[in-house]
Amino acid sequence: MKDKKQEKKEIEESNTKNNEMVKEMSKPMPKEITPEILTKMPKETPDKLPEQKDPLAEMTELLKRTQANFENYRKQQEKRIEEIRAFAAKDVILQLLPIIDNFELALKNTKCEKNEFIQGIELIYSQLHSFLGNNNIQVIETKNKLFNPCYHEALMRAESELPVNTILEELQKGFTLHDKVIRHAKVTISTGKKEVNKTNINGGK
Repeated sequence: MKDKKQEKKEIEESNTKNNEMVKEMSKPMPKEITPEILTKMPKETPDKLPEQKDPLAEMTELLKRTQANFENYRKQQEKRIEEIRAFAAKDVILQLLPIIDNFELALKNTKCEKNEFIQGIELIYSQLHSFLGNNNIQVIETKNKLFNPCYHEALMRAESELPVNTILEELQKGFTLHDKVIRHAKVTISTGKKEVNKTNINGGK
C-alpha cells in the first residue's frame, strides 16, 4: 500500500498539471497565425497526394489532337480542290458561249421552210446545250421574270404595259456554272406605262 506522503505527492502533481491546462485553455485566441503557433500545431499527413501525370498518356492525347487537326485540314483541302476542279474549265466555257450565241442567231434568221442543213444546225445546237447541262452549266431564265442584278444586266429600258423592271427582251443569254454566275443575261426591262399629259388631251390649259 502507498503511504500518505506518496499519495499526497501524486495529488499535488495532478493538481499542478490541471492548473497548467486550465491556464493554457483560458488564454485568448491569437488574432493571426504566427510561425511559432504553426510549429506547435499537429502536422497532418494528407489523405491523398496529387496525382502525377503519366507521360505516355500525355503523348497519346497529343497524338490524338494532332490527328484530329490533320483530318480537318485534309477535308478542307479536298473541298478546295473540288472547287478548283469545278471552275477549272470556266475560261474554255466562256469562249464557247459566243459560238452558241451565233448558232441561236442563225436559227432565228432562217426561213420557215426547214431543209436538211437547218436541221443539222439545230441538232448541233441541241448537242451543245446538252453538253452544257452535263457540265452543270445552266441558262439563266429571263422570260416573264423581274430584273435581278445578281443574274441580269439591263442594257435598255422601254415603256410597256408590264410592271416596272419586268424583263421585256433577252439580248444575250446568261449562264451559271455550279449555280454561280459566269455571264449575266443582257436584257431590256420595262419602265412601266407612259404617263399621258391630260392638258394636251383636253386641248388646252
